[in-house]
Amino acid sequence: MTEASNARFNSEAEQWDLNPDVQSATKSALSSLLERIPSLSLDNPNKPRVLDLGSGTGLLSIALAPYASQILSIDPSTGMISALTSKLSQPTAPKNITPLCALLTSPDDSAIPDSDSGSGKQRFDIIVSNLVLHHIPDLESFINITYGLLAPGGTIALTDFENTGPEARKFHPEDKMEGVERHGILRAEMEAMLEKTGFKESKVEVGWVMKKQVERFPGEWKGGKPKEVALEKEEDKCTMDFNFLVIMGKK
Repeated sequence: MTEASNARFNSEAEQWDLNPDVQSATKSALSSLLERIPSLSLDNPNKPRVLDLGSGTGLLSIALAPYASQILSIDPSTGMISALTSKLSQPTAPKNITPLCALLTSPDDSAIPDSDSGSGKQRFDIIVSNLVLHHIPDLESFINITYGLLAPGGTIALTDFENTGPEARKFHPEDKMEGVERHGILRAEMEAMLEKTGFKESKVEVGWVMKKQVERFPGEWKGGKPKEVALEKEEDKCTMDFNFLVIMGKK
């Protein structure tokens, strides 16, 4: 992530969970993951170790907690990790989530906890990230890092919106472009990266479609979405459908 991304997310952390689009994307990502990864089951006696890269305030981590033995939730934003840490301090919060503020540069980054055996760094059965890839400057390096962080036989399951053309830019209001590295993910480009990295059984497919309210013209919501816009009748809203891709591969 860039300094611009961190600055933006630090400033938005306290209000992040109030965004209905963030809540919707998290709910849909959870459903897509549960549909596609059999080991994410409440009945699994050997629940997987999960790494949530770019966890933000931990919405997806907390949703996945019942399905995992342990979750390491990493985000480079101090504000986001602070918000997650605050949630985890509540009596009813999951006890199997570890928050970590870090920007990983390699699979053996010093920030990654040591394995239980003491022989090297922790490795994970499943790596997830939701709405993160479009903020990553160097996607190929990121994919290589995820491969190195997986245990043998492990799976990545990354979710983000698809770049379907120039209109995909409207996913973000103009005053939220700071830290946006690309306007969605190109399916063919991601497929090529997975193959080059060495992932097996890789696939990139549409997991769900989000209907999202967008600006009528660039900069309409400068300084925040006006209340009268947010409360418009459904039929009067300017909306677009955005494909969300589920990007999967096995080590």
